[in-house]
Amino acid sequence: MAPPPLLTLQSTRLTFGGTALFEDVEMSVSTGDRLCLVERNGSGKSNLLKIAAGLVETDSRRRFVQPGATVRYLPQEPDLSGFSTTLTYVEAGLAPGDDHYRAQYLLNELGLSGEEKPDTLSGGEARRAALARVLAPVPDILFAGQADQPSRSARDRMAGGGTSLHALRDGSDFA
Repeated sequence: MAPPPLLTLQSTRLTFGGTALFEDVEMSVSTGDRLCLVERNGSGKSNLLKIAAGLVETDSRRRFVQPGATVRYLPQEPDLSGFSTTLTYVEAGLAPGDDHYRAQYLLNELGLSGEEKPDTLSGGEARRAALARVLAPVPDILFAGQADQPSRSARDRMAGGGTSLHALRDGSDFA
């Protein structure tokens, strides 16, 4: 018998200004899944991922996450304002008991020192810092939008065969 899913969404509906973006969406994500949402721009892929990550409320939904499971969302445009360095930004994504050395390790693996000032980062550097932030706590589930689709090597850094779901315009970059 298969283990229960880490996350489920049932009867999920999202509207903006009375217009339904999507209705009756169902999703089930299990350990080790590598999933890809493929749809046109503006169809609600990123919003669906934010709902699944618990960042956006919907008109109607039933969301269940297995107790103890960690879920992270990699934003398309990370906001590092309010942080003095990339290291403090990444460390802010850790929970008590998480390995703080992992923050520095991941930044180094992604080509950053941890001493960079957020206001001087390029867009790519900011996305790499955001990737380190969501991977540092070793999430059970990682949701990533199309603009920041992690590389295969970054996805492979998820310890324990973590689960990931990505939103893409097409599946060409997903492996």
